[in-house]
Amino acid sequence: MSSPVLAQDEPPAELTDAYARWRVEVETDPARVLAEAQNAADFGPVEELRQHLVAEAAIAAGRLDVAVDALAWLFDKAQDGTDRFAAGIDRAELLVLLGRADEARAQLEDLGRAEPEGRRADSRHLAARRARLRHDLALAAGQGAAASSYARALLTRYPAEDATRRPGLSVGVGELDDAAKVRRGLALYEAWDYEEARAALEPFADHKEHAATVRWHLADIALNRLRDDPVLAEELYGELAAGRTRHAEAAHYQYARAQMRQERYDDALDTLEAYQARYPRGTWSEAVDYYRGWLPYDHRENERAIQGFEQYIDKRGYRTARSSLVIGFWAWAHIREQQWQKAIEVYERLHRYGNMLVEGKALYWQAYAHLQLEEREQAIARLDRLRQRYPVTYYGMLGEQLRATIEGKDPTASKVWWPPGSGQADDSPRVDIDDLPVARLSAADRERWQKVRWFVALGEPERAREAFLPMRRRVFAVVPADQQRAWIHALGQFVGDYHTMWNEVTGGSISAMPRLPDTSALETVMAYPRAYRQVVEEATSEFELPPELMWGIMRQESRYRPGQISHTDAVGALQMIPATARRIAEELHVDYNVRTFHRPEVGFRFSAFYMRRLLDVFAQRIVLMAGAYNSGPDVIKRWVEKNPGGDFAGLIEEFEYNEGRNYARKVTEHMLRYLYIYEDDVERRGMWLDRMFPLDRTIELPDDVGY
Repeated sequence: MSSPVLAQDEPPAELTDAYARWRVEVETDPARVLAEAQNAADFGPVEELRQHLVAEAAIAAGRLDVAVDALAWLFDKAQDGTDRFAAGIDRAELLVLLGRADEARAQLEDLGRAEPEGRRADSRHLAARRARLRHDLALAAGQGAAASSYARALLTRYPAEDATRRPGLSVGVGELDDAAKVRRGLALYEAWDYEEARAALEPFADHKEHAATVRWHLADIALNRLRDDPVLAEELYGELAAGRTRHAEAAHYQYARAQMRQERYDDALDTLEAYQARYPRGTWSEAVDYYRGWLPYDHRENERAIQGFEQYIDKRGYRTARSSLVIGFWAWAHIREQQWQKAIEVYERLHRYGNMLVEGKALYWQAYAHLQLEEREQAIARLDRLRQRYPVTYYGMLGEQLRATIEGKDPTASKVWWPPGSGQADDSPRVDIDDLPVARLSAADRERWQKVRWFVALGEPERAREAFLPMRRRVFAVVPADQQRAWIHALGQFVGDYHTMWNEVTGGSISAMPRLPDTSALETVMAYPRAYRQVVEEATSEFELPPELMWGIMRQESRYRPGQISHTDAVGALQMIPATARRIAEELHVDYNVRTFHRPEVGFRFSAFYMRRLLDVFAQRIVLMAGAYNSGPDVIKRWVEKNPGGDFAGLIEEFEYNEGRNYARKVTEHMLRYLYIYEDDVERRGMWLDRMFPLDRTIELPDDVGY
């Protein structure tokens, strides 16, 4: 029996050392860890850590009876609802293995029937395991009808989960009725398992009752998900558009997009005109106006594109979501045609938007056009304005290379002008955590704060963060008003809450702080934090990457939020989709755990491995690697091969995916700023600058770029 640790702000040093050792040795010597952890003192405010460790070591050592008791403690007393639910599931599964079926049933009843809380991936995973346990117990007890009911629920609600795929279900897919089979196909679609969803739905494309829904999803898979059969998508969308279903209007628009994918742009324009005639105030009416310019633009029919873009601005004005894109394409069409003066005039319209990417782009390409017109002074004037407004940005760096060319100097990125003050930032806390006015907190928050401190001291940043976030606003309310930002920064570093510090100084805008970063200012290191620094540096060191690249991707992907989950189930601060994570897990010879992948200490290594692969594929070109991380390496390969001429800056402008083009430039810009703020080694900084802004765009790409 363990004895309780006296309440104190932080755990004693001997406990901290022992816990760190146990976490390392639990896989190699679980019996020893189990014995020591069982005899250790109660962990006081974070006793759940000891119970988790006992359960893990006991399972690894084959002491399932001991693990069952530890999991019972966690189910009763763990603070986090998802942790409690997971402990209950784990315990029930172990009870089955121990032959204690009645206790397992009781445990499942205690879990109830509500869906578990937390992240979608976690809740699906846990709910499927609960249903499978209920099925297996009912089957073992001879309760065939109940087992069949659970099996059908698994097949139709959780068809993509491991608990469902495991052999032994009492009902097979073939035994489902038509409606259930369709529900199964739709559930596979919602779980992003598009290939299986297609196979499940295809037999019902002509079903009297389900045809419209099935055809809509099959068309979407073919055009927008797997993107492998635009001909089929065109056929299905065409049939849906002609009907009177709820999908008719959307199908009409997607019908045109299927024709675009086949590069039958004239047919697509005819279809869009028909759409606008049928739905004059339709959902995609603005998109029709946009494509009148963009479709000929993508086919290099520049004069038609210019006319279409001009008509768009005349009709829609400057305030739509696409207006700045349209003006940029319009001006670029003039660049393609070497109509330099017209390009300058159209780019002038972008200045109204400000922004490092939008106005910065205009200034750079205006300078470029002036140079083609042999207007050297005007070019330099544009570059002066670019340096003044947007130094240390993507277009600011291109501008310095162009300036060097004009002045007859070496335009290599590491050789051009670089503003003074680089690498001088100090991101250490400005206040001492021990000075937090804890006495002004409620009793409940004082207890919670003690847990936070223990979690941090024991090396459990995820749990510290989860304990801190519910009390965050109340903590900030008790610190002096003139020290608010200092405390947001210090506490953010303490628990790993980097998103809050970023949001505080940027107002939630990724384009905030366009001026030269002041490396002496607290706001600068809050806007560009070296988030999860130890984990990032370990992962990037293993795969020979610059940590600034990982921070740049993290900033663009999630704004530093480790719990972020996208609409496509991409997970974590670096937003990796499960399918890619599972493949990388196989190559790294490690397990993929849906419940822990979002933790930086788990998922960042996967992302670093992937980044290294992409950098090698794209010959160390950072901007191409970043584009591949976002849009997929096959897309970037096609983009590079489609645009064999021109310089590297022009290649990036020709990328047809707006999201991927913006992403590649912004990640490069974020990395550039991290180098300016923190890196004082000129040689190291120069090496990465040259890979970010190469002069030579010639690269040889493999036939198979992977992933």
